[in-house]
Amino acid sequence: MKLTQVDDRTNKRNPYLCKSGFYITEMNMGTIPGDGYKLISTEDIAGPFKDLQRAQKVYRRILHGNIQPHFGIRGPGHTDSSRFGNSDVSTIWYPTHERIQ
Repeated sequence: MKLTQVDDRTNKRNPYLCKSGFYITEMNMGTIPGDGYKLISTEDIAGPFKDLQRAQKVYRRILHGNIQPHFGIRGPGHTDSSRFGNSDVSTIWYPTHERIQ
């Protein structure tokens, strides 16, 4: 898959410490012995964006409208009971496309 080059900057900060802004992030996954398949590291490829809708729009442009499992949108920690079986699980990851109600 060929990505549209947005910027040559990368962000090596801890993604869980993000307090504002939304970033399009490449998630580097791998198998950790004794722990299974986990997120090993992240690399921001675009952002920060002021709101989720703008980040989703740029995500679609960068990835040519395709959903890619190793790319996501991250931002400030939040709870989303509709995604985790009505539990209050906190996450920094946001949907890459608008939800259809």
